Amino acid sequence: MRGFKSHREAELLELEDVEERLKPLGRYYVGVRAIPLSHVVGTEGRTGAFTRDFAPRHEFSRDRLRSLADAFPDGGYPPIVAVKLGGTYFVIDGHHRVALARRRGAEHIDAEITEFVTRVPLPPGADMLEVVLRQLERVFLEESGLAEAREGMRFDASRPAVYLELLENIQVHGFHLMRDRDRLLAKREIAADWYDRIYAPAIRAIRRDRLGKDYRDAPDTDLFLMLHRRRREGFPSSGCPSLEETAELARSESGGRARIWRRRR
Repeated sequence: MRGFKSHREAELLELEDVEERLKPLGRYYVGVRAIPLSHVVGTEGRTGAFTRDFAPRHEFSRDRLRSLADAFPDGGYPPIVAVKLGGTYFVIDGHHRVALARRRGAEHIDAEITEFVTRVPLPPGADMLEVVLRQLERVFLEESGLAEAREGMRFDASRPAVYLELLENIQVHGFHLMRDRDRLLAKREIAADWYDRIYAPAIRAIRRDRLGKDYRDAPDTDLFLMLHRRRREGFPSSGCPSLEETAELARSESGGRARIWRRRR
């Protein structure tokens, strides 16, 4: 994934590709607003004409840029047309205006904005790796039933494999839950029970005991799975403790210096 990121980080995001991955739920017109140029990293159909920093790749674009500079020596360009997805902007019309504004060191540009509503919005100035992670988060929410059961909840993760492991965790929980209740359950019922009785209490324990302080950049989802693995590591000696009990055990074993995972030497 690091190689994937480095390969694509110099490229503009293509709006059509991002739409296909994130499946917007709707859109609405925002109006004209000043937007940060550093958050403008996407385009509709012009990925081959500009770099991610909106440096023109072709002589035609460079000539167009010089003409635009002559026409607007002091700035004051007409608003560009852009789509907003979370904190990331995609240029529909006005690529050369963005290029000129960035070249002149401007921090903002006026834009006529249409905002796309998505289940998992992009962070400001997202790259392609972030798009892929948000795509996997969307699929995870829908496949697990959490999209219905706990609408609006987010499950950020550091790498794609986390979502697969988390989905398997919910499915195993569902198997035991249906066996205990002796009936079939809908995905949203299983997801709601897993979130309320397993995930949310574990996250509260992680935050309470500051178990993630050695992993400052790790999202809550990653920390949850670390704690879950720590719980499994204790079988059978610890007698199948809950995740909250595992958190307390991790804190007490470290002499008050909470550590979610015992690093092997």
